[in-house]
Amino acid sequence: MPDGQRTLSTRSPERQLARPITELRLPTRAVNGLARHGVNTIGQLIARSRQDLKNDIHGLGVGSINDIEEALKREGLSLAAAGRALRYSRPLSRHARNHRAWLVGLPILKEADRVQ
Repeated sequence: MPDGQRTLSTRSPERQLARPITELRLPTRAVNGLARHGVNTIGQLIARSRQDLKNDIHGLGVGSINDIEEALKREGLSLAAAGRALRYSRPLSRHARNHRAWLVGLPILKEADRVQ
């Protein structure tokens, strides 16, 4: 089998999950939406459920999610079950923390309160 056609199943599980999502040949809109929310590897993608993708990632519609599931199925993988998804979170910017504080009525953070 030519090297370009080697499938994911011939690689170790660690290497499979560390592959970038761009190798799944997803539509650009799906890749950009996932990357904006910190989903850059296949391991991070399969840790999310269909419901997580639908609710948390702006710009991913049903069609994009179906494309993601088909690409994962070609690789012998699938998204997490609805109740079993892991949460990947990245630190919030001061703006995002203030926005959330404003929504729930907490005091607004000042620049000196900034946590890095």
